[in-house]
Amino acid sequence: MSIGAMDALAARRRRNSARPVSALRPIVVGVSGGAIAAAAIAMGMTHDQARQTAIEHPGPKVLGTRSFRALLAQRALYPQPRIRELAHAIVGDRTFADFALEADPSGRPPHHAASSLLIPVFSAEHGTLLLPRDLPKLGMSDLPVVDALVAATRIPGALPAATGLEDVFDGGCQYRVPHDIFAPRPALILDLYGPQPYDSRGGLLFPLLHPSLPAISHRPRPFCDKTLCEATIFAHQPYGAALRAPDRTTEEQFDAGYRITTGWIGSRTDEQLLNVVDPGVLGLPDKTFAASRTGSITVE
Repeated sequence: MSIGAMDALAARRRRNSARPVSALRPIVVGVSGGAIAAAAIAMGMTHDQARQTAIEHPGPKVLGTRSFRALLAQRALYPQPRIRELAHAIVGDRTFADFALEADPSGRPPHHAASSLLIPVFSAEHGTLLLPRDLPKLGMSDLPVVDALVAATRIPGALPAATGLEDVFDGGCQYRVPHDIFAPRPALILDLYGPQPYDSRGGLLFPLLHPSLPAISHRPRPFCDKTLCEATIFAHQPYGAALRAPDRTTEEQFDAGYRITTGWIGSRTDEQLLNVVDPGVLGLPDKTFAASRTGSITVE
């Protein structure tokens, strides 16, 4: 879905521009598994590169084998996942410093710089954190993005911790769709599910899944807001599909997601798309925003 959105916006940008245009460089937020998709966008992966990476790292292989014994002993239903391998195939050994939007000759740490990649995580001590901005709260000045991706996809009770981040979990623990990160700027939202449920009570079980976690009674999904709902591309997968065995091949899943976003964007006028991206993204004249950057994309 993420690659399809980028390709469709780039095609619209080229169509509207009389002269050659620079490549889009979006500011991307990814929640849970969407953090990995966001990293692929921030890296500028092409359709073919992303599709091949998905084929080489299919979901069942990435999660590994389920073990209820490990759930009881290690609090991880999937005790030997290969998320780190997938993340490394996308970002390599890069740290957050490599995703700074502007070069900083002063050498300031990345939490002081605007970043093209933003990753929400949930800290048992601090609540929801946004990396790299909140790295100091974890006692860090920088972090390999691979580690951030392992932590960001750590569903409580399902997956083990990243080394050194034992009390850091999936960014969706508290806020499933942190769209307000971009307010008041427009943002295109990609969602694996549909608008409902608007709220999840699964966070009440967190203390049973890990002793460091608090119970979270409400985990809102804000799609009761009509305007926000209209700015979201939904895949309409069954709720919780991320941990279920897929009924399609990896190639079929990738191609289906690509068609969803390219079709959605292709069916809308420039005026409609201005609700989700800045004018410069579409190759339209604008005095406020630089034409070389998108507004934002957030992925759940």
